[in-house]
Amino acid sequence: MLKTPAHDHNDDPRRLWTVSANTSDRGLSAMSLVPQAKITIPQVPSKMVVRTTLRADLDTAGCADVTLVCAPAGYGKTMLLADWADTSTGSDTAWVSLDRDDNDPQRLWTSVTAALAACPSVPPDSRLHIPRTWQPSTQPEFLAELTDALTQLPHPVTLILDDVHELHDPIALHGLHTLLRNRPTGLQLILSSRFDPPLSLPRLRLTGRLHELRADRLRFSPTETATLLERSGLNLTPAQVDTLHQRTGGWAAGLRLAALALTRTTNPDTFLNQFSGNDNSVADYLTGEILSALPEDTREFLRVISVSDPVPARLAAMLTGREDAGSLLDHLAHHTSLLTPTTPTRDTYRIQELLRTYLTADLHRQGPTRATDLHTTATRWWADHNQPINALEHATRSHNPALLTELLHRYALPLILTGDHRPLRRALSNLGAHTTATDPHLALISALAHLEAGDLPATRADLRHARKHRTDHDTPELAALHTAVEQLAAPAQEPPPTTATDISEATDLDTLSAEPPLEALAHLARGTALLQHDNPAEARTELDAALDLAHRHGFDYLTMQCHVLLAVIARTSGEVRTMLVRSNEAISATSRHGWRPSTWSATATTLTAHAALLRADPPRAQRLAAETLAHDPGLLTPPLRLALHTIHGAATYDQGHRANGLTELQQARTELGKHPINAEHAATAAILEFHAALQLGHTTAARTVYNWFTERTHHNAEQLLMRAWTESAAGRHDHARAILRPALDATTPALLPHTHIDTWLLETTLAVTADERPTARRALRTALALAEPLDALRPFTHAGPKVRELLVHQLGSFGPTETFAQQALNAGTHNENAHTTLSERELTVLELLPSMLSLDEIATDLTVSVNTVKSHVRSIYTKLGVSSRRTAVLSAHETGLLTSRPG
Repeated sequence: MLKTPAHDHNDDPRRLWTVSANTSDRGLSAMSLVPQAKITIPQVPSKMVVRTTLRADLDTAGCADVTLVCAPAGYGKTMLLADWADTSTGSDTAWVSLDRDDNDPQRLWTSVTAALAACPSVPPDSRLHIPRTWQPSTQPEFLAELTDALTQLPHPVTLILDDVHELHDPIALHGLHTLLRNRPTGLQLILSSRFDPPLSLPRLRLTGRLHELRADRLRFSPTETATLLERSGLNLTPAQVDTLHQRTGGWAAGLRLAALALTRTTNPDTFLNQFSGNDNSVADYLTGEILSALPEDTREFLRVISVSDPVPARLAAMLTGREDAGSLLDHLAHHTSLLTPTTPTRDTYRIQELLRTYLTADLHRQGPTRATDLHTTATRWWADHNQPINALEHATRSHNPALLTELLHRYALPLILTGDHRPLRRALSNLGAHTTATDPHLALISALAHLEAGDLPATRADLRHARKHRTDHDTPELAALHTAVEQLAAPAQEPPPTTATDISEATDLDTLSAEPPLEALAHLARGTALLQHDNPAEARTELDAALDLAHRHGFDYLTMQCHVLLAVIARTSGEVRTMLVRSNEAISATSRHGWRPSTWSATATTLTAHAALLRADPPRAQRLAAETLAHDPGLLTPPLRLALHTIHGAATYDQGHRANGLTELQQARTELGKHPINAEHAATAAILEFHAALQLGHTTAARTVYNWFTERTHHNAEQLLMRAWTESAAGRHDHARAILRPALDATTPALLPHTHIDTWLLETTLAVTADERPTARRALRTALALAEPLDALRPFTHAGPKVRELLVHQLGSFGPTETFAQQALNAGTHNENAHTTLSERELTVLELLPSMLSLDEIATDLTVSVNTVKSHVRSIYTKLGVSSRRTAVLSAHETGLLTSRPG
């Protein structure tokens, strides 16, 4: 309540502020009748979610004359401002909670003056404390006096008017507009409203005097949603929180109503799946707080357009028959925030999700045929504008099988190639299994969709239906589609139905130039078939053609598929860097588009994981393999599963868990069973398992995997390498070199590019053993030259001490592979404990041991006595378990104590 100064107001010459006895009584009475709650900042609940970002936004809004917080009911406007007012330190805050009674200007300005006068910084002699009576005829002078009184205040004041949408009286609004226009410097105005008040906001916006916080900013973020639900006593999973956030669109009231209902349910998933604007508590709030304030024709407009999400202005016009649909959408978006524009041109809008679902349910209550007719209209409109996903969604809801079938024939294959599989699968499911099975075109599309989802039994069933209805009268396009799908699904069939020759003769691609999706699919299918039949050169040509079409027509999923297959070809030909580029392109595309994991993405990740293993990065290889193995098992073919378990096992082995690693390698091969596998996959698994078994002394286990490998492949360099490793381990070095010779001179081909590296490294070891140092050096240089373009460091970590010793002694003489030689020397597992056992001075001495300096020269360099250096050297030898300077240097490189090039 405002205080009244003690002096006699009748002596004040300012007549608007000084009132006669009877008017003074009326004024004092009016001032006394302002409820304290009306001008008190609302109390913030203890469990309220603090909106830190919005707090900061309001803090920085002081440079504007006016801040407008505008959003529909339930967006937390009042609580946001109350929280900010409680924590703000910039100025005093006056608060007025407006209601419909404030359309009486006397009540309005009495409340405003009372709130301002209650601010602690307002001095006792301020004219704001003087009671007054408002008269319509004196409003301009009254507001001028109010402005002048505010100007005289010693400190800034913030005036918050909450629920400004309650004001509609022209005189009251004109008074507020006058205050905005003549705002004193020390006054910041914050208006909270459900829609834009008629206060010349465009002019304020144009001159930079308006700061706005609207529904898009007031929506709860996923993190804030999780916090609100947690503080409501709910323990939901991240997926459940995400579902509720999407259903409510971050609308605070919707979240609170849902939280309240969730506390009473025993099955959160069922509740969340069914939660919508038609829920009783939500529907009551929407009708009572939002829709009831709108005219009936506006409610009907919203009801009709609710069938489409999003809703373009031109579609709204077609659905409602209103030529002014565009302007009405813009008006509703701007003045009520019930709709949000989704494009910069403001020609497409979205209705708040819970409101939209309520309106849709309300539309269905008026009769089912009305909703289906609107969906049919929307289907045609979206199809005419070449928007297949939206068209299919509406066709599904139109309950018109003929219309849905028409659209699937037109759009299904492009959707496969763009990666929009979910709406396609929904449409096929809605159409029904019988309709799909009896239509060969749809059966083939269904086979592709099931193939991409990893459902191989369903893929085979779809192909059986397609074959059953295939005739000699099929169009060339249907025949080409059938051939392409058969080839792409070949790995899912037992046995594959055709060969590479069949497909090259079956499809004349010149006839498909008018059908880019079908032409692109045919190139992909031919490339896949040629690759499966060991013809990588021609496969690359077909896949390059498919990739070109994919780029030109926006077939993003096809682009990803081509990158994966071209990465496989690059790996086969030893183009590791190209393989990594292709694989990373595929993985990035999968992530960027939000596609679910697939056999394609699993293949790309497997290639990347194997490259990490070869690069002597076992932690990364292990992580990638584990993540991919955690995917849906249906997405991993038996060869892929073998490859991933092999990589994971080898990475485990390389990180020091050798027994566990070997066991996983053996289990991976055993689980493969009799599934067919190509020679490269077999060679990769066999080489890794064989070498691990041999290094651990398990010769019987090594012989088992060797026999397994020879049963699946013809004579190759990998078989020779395994035999030579066995002979070398048994001490029969001459025999080992004799076995290895055909692999060294390339008379026996290798299945894997890096096999040649292992071959030349074994020759290096054997040559050193035979004291043929020049031969050993040549073999080591050859191994480095082969390994460098493959970035293959792992073979050097398993080559043994003789190779590493030779690397140490030959550093500086490797020419173009010098940098890679240093990397090869530094690769492998470092003994981190060695760093703690050597003192700082011992490490300094150790760094000088690879140089040509004598101990006397080292002592001079370090400005210590030679006896001190000798003492450090003896300590180094003891801690490293060596007996010479040369072996100390070698051990230091092997443990990672020395990583720079010796001088």
